[in-house]
Amino acid sequence: MAVLAGCGGGGSGSSVPALPPSPLSGVISIEANSRVDQDTMDQLGLEGAQAATGIQALPASFVLAGYVSGAAGTYPSASAQCQPFAYAEDAVDEYSVPLAAGETLVLESFGSCLADPELELVVEGAGPLSASVNGGPARYTLTAGDSTEYLVTVRNTGNAPARYILAKSVAFGAEGMAFNWPRYRFIEGEAVVALADDDPVRAAMATPAAEKARGLGAGKWLMTMPGNRVRSSQAGPVAEDTLNWIRELRATPGVLSATPNYVVSSQQTGTPVSEPLYTRQWHYDLINGPAAWQLAPGGGTGVNVAVLDSGLLRLPSGAWHPDLDSNVQSRPAYDFVDDDTIPADPGSSVGGDVFHGTHVAGTIAAVVNDAGSGGVAYGAGLVPVRVLGEGGTGSSADLIAAINWLVAGSGGQPYADVVNMSLGGLPRIQDLEDAIAKGVGKGMVFVAAAGNAATSTLSYPAASPNVLAVSAVDGGGQLAGYSNFGSWIDLAAPGGDASRDGNLDGAGDVVWSTSGERDGGVSIAGYRGLQGTSMASPHVAGVLALMKARDPAMNYDKVRVWLQGGQMTDGQARRNDTLGWGVLDAARAVSAAGTGFADTILSASPALVSLSNEGEQSVSVELSVFGDGNVYSLSLGDMPAWIDVTGCQSAPPCALQVTLLKDQLTPDEPARGSIVVNYQVDGASADPLSIPVIGQLVSDEQARNAGRHFVLLVNTEPDENDLYMAESQVTLDAENGVYSFRFENDDGEEPQQLREVRPGDYYLVAGSDLDGDGIICQPGEACAEYPITGLREVITIEEGQSLSDIRLTTGFSRPTISAASPDILPRPGFQGYQLRAPETQTGPADNRTRMTQ
Repeated sequence: MAVLAGCGGGGSGSSVPALPPSPLSGVISIEANSRVDQDTMDQLGLEGAQAATGIQALPASFVLAGYVSGAAGTYPSASAQCQPFAYAEDAVDEYSVPLAAGETLVLESFGSCLADPELELVVEGAGPLSASVNGGPARYTLTAGDSTEYLVTVRNTGNAPARYILAKSVAFGAEGMAFNWPRYRFIEGEAVVALADDDPVRAAMATPAAEKARGLGAGKWLMTMPGNRVRSSQAGPVAEDTLNWIRELRATPGVLSATPNYVVSSQQTGTPVSEPLYTRQWHYDLINGPAAWQLAPGGGTGVNVAVLDSGLLRLPSGAWHPDLDSNVQSRPAYDFVDDDTIPADPGSSVGGDVFHGTHVAGTIAAVVNDAGSGGVAYGAGLVPVRVLGEGGTGSSADLIAAINWLVAGSGGQPYADVVNMSLGGLPRIQDLEDAIAKGVGKGMVFVAAAGNAATSTLSYPAASPNVLAVSAVDGGGQLAGYSNFGSWIDLAAPGGDASRDGNLDGAGDVVWSTSGERDGGVSIAGYRGLQGTSMASPHVAGVLALMKARDPAMNYDKVRVWLQGGQMTDGQARRNDTLGWGVLDAARAVSAAGTGFADTILSASPALVSLSNEGEQSVSVELSVFGDGNVYSLSLGDMPAWIDVTGCQSAPPCALQVTLLKDQLTPDEPARGSIVVNYQVDGASADPLSIPVIGQLVSDEQARNAGRHFVLLVNTEPDENDLYMAESQVTLDAENGVYSFRFENDDGEEPQQLREVRPGDYYLVAGSDLDGDGIICQPGEACAEYPITGLREVITIEEGQSLSDIRLTTGFSRPTISAASPDILPRPGFQGYQLRAPETQTGPADNRTRMTQ
């Protein structure tokens, strides 16, 4: 038990009484770059407050939450989602924003419980752009012009209040940040069913609860709900009817399992050195690709990699993308969306023509033809399997069928050695687990994208114990802002982060690969930069192909041993919940899988060193020799003045210790340089090893502000309106970039004070109430949950016990999964957390009166 006590001492100083122990106290950190509008209802609701008239200055990168209302009024008490509080007029917010050519501003509106007014984004010198809940966000990109401060205006064109997010250099949507709570999706009127009958075909046809069935392989069936099962007033099958039908199926004799047909989605965000695009492909250097290609000059020849994705770009001539065509295996190939043998990506009318599968396949095995972009395993074969359709989504039924088809293969041999799945967002599905396990039993290795929800929630298939789960890093080797994380992550690879320039090359960290576009209905080959864990996973799949070519007996068990032994990454056999066992190191991985290399090279791991006062300030760089020659006469060349390098006094293997000298850096001005290592091989000078190094002195921490925060202990069950009611409440403003909270024990006297706590079970949450409706954690507002937002756990307050140093993180983004199961939805109908709101609410930390009706 932690007890807070005053310090005793003599002399003339006055004595300070000791604070009584707090039942619960801690600190809430704020997500990087968080800012808040200076006149939200958190401020306007205070007695005598007026809307701000000045222009608010913003930094170079930010995520700002705000409030605008075209008129004053009162939220209707008749609405289940509204509290009868007054709201103030504040129709316009103005900001001074630094913009440079190519940079983008995004305005996303969330309306309020009252209505969804249209908001306008106006950038100095440009016309207004509209943003609304139904119409989507407004985006403005400065295409040309001076790099200077621009006046940016957010205007409410209606009368009702609205919450909004204004952000610069932040990725939105499926490949980046999301500000709404997750909503899981499945295909209505369908279920994936496993039957116990010895003759599953006969049993499937005879199942009375289903209208028709389609075989998925391995005894699994996709069944359709009979029309007479629809009980809802709406026409056609709907979610509730589907779930009720599935519950009936589960209770039917002979049915082993029945699950919804979940919607699965993409998880986007010489050697190849000679390709024209290589100068943009920082991600290959980050994984030590050039060294790996010297060790595996065949580029994975003889190994087949299956790409379970949206298919490949197909030209009018019938050929695939020119950088993929010669590596694509015509047989086998299959399209489970259109049920044919031509897995072509037709483009998409939903979200634009990203050609997701083409991009993924290019990272794995684009050919080296001096035309565009080479892949990691540029000599490997590609087995395209289309399981994602319009908008980059598909069904779990098609995914299961595709894996079963790959595993069955031909002549007892699977169609692929390595399987890449840059898709996910599913819950655990036993039929999917069974299909993957059969493949692993035949020597196949499966890789999957961890997901882009910035959450530790398990996302399948990546979280399967038989799949390598890959998180994403930026150009500096740091976890991307959107990437999932957790105890189930196996390793990390470059996925990019458009909001960052982690390698300081002057461009956002996106992953460049093969792609295309549609022009008048015709597919045209091209290239583009994307970000996402979808982009990270194929880096691993490509390296696995290089390894398989060196060791034909490689299987999942071998890979797992190498990974956990530190032989595939820069992690030195240590894991964490963000990068797993470390960032992929292609050279080390290929070396682990083979011997007898033609060349001898000196390699560094990690291949890039990133130092900052917010992250690692000192990093150990392991120098290793790959090949059979003798390496000696190591010496260090010139290096930046802002690092200190020691170590490697003897022949490698050895380690350099690289330490940041913070006093040599200018705050918030990133620096870039290289450590040059000279060496000899068998008496002859070799090409020096250059290790990129990045240094940053970040001062943003103390400026972070996510708005006035209410820290609540709420009931663990919602009320009839799906609101969680606060039992205890503390009100805080940010100080030096954090919120420090402290509750008090209940003194037993009535009425109970806001910050007093009684023993019991609660959820500990915190957040802002920017629109003043008495509810926190709505979209567009900051939210923190203990221990992790999106994975709240019960916290128990016991009599006489003190819980101190509790840590949370607040921010405007929300954990989101692109698709999963409604019947295991963790937030069915979640509306937020309701504040305790007497007619005048005051407290020691907030001695001001708030307006009520």
